[in-house]
Amino acid sequence: MFCSAETLTLRDGRQCTIRSVEPEDAQLMLQYMKIMLGETPFLLRTPEEFDYTAEEEAAILTRKRDDPRSLMLVAEMDGRIIASADVSSRGPKSRLLHRSDLGISILKDYWHLGLGSALMERLIAFAQRSGYEQIELTVESKNRRAVNLYMKYGFTVFGTRPHGLKYPDGSYDNDYLMIRML
Repeated sequence: MFCSAETLTLRDGRQCTIRSVEPEDAQLMLQYMKIMLGETPFLLRTPEEFDYTAEEEAAILTRKRDDPRSLMLVAEMDGRIIASADVSSRGPKSRLLHRSDLGISILKDYWHLGLGSALMERLIAFAQRSGYEQIELTVESKNRRAVNLYMKYGFTVFGTRPHGLKYPDGSYDNDYLMIRML
């Protein structure tokens, strides 16, 4: 789904543009993902495991853009993507159409500047307009910033998956399964 671009002033006074992602953003998204995956241990992949080509990424972005019940946003500053966020259906089956999944990622240099809240508000509003009845997500229990953001916007933990992620040093983190009813 398309969302018109808008300017957001961050807490530090810098400005970024929040807009819908386009297939033409494939190379920028690949660069963003490689950086972001290297900055945080809280995601499912490592930078080495993110091996999409620009063509594959463009196809994914086209599907997201063309799906009327999906919204993928990026925050852009100085010609580079600094954050990505999306909400989409849990699946095409009739018994799942009321459920949506949400995800947000932000480059470390832009944490604590209000970007997560701005993206969250836009995704929740889109989910409501799209007729979803609930938004679901999975977050690592040690990712306190993300857990706090989600709780601020009315998400609650409805389950814990023990050992959801295993790190290279052999340690684990639990997944929180979170939900917000709309």
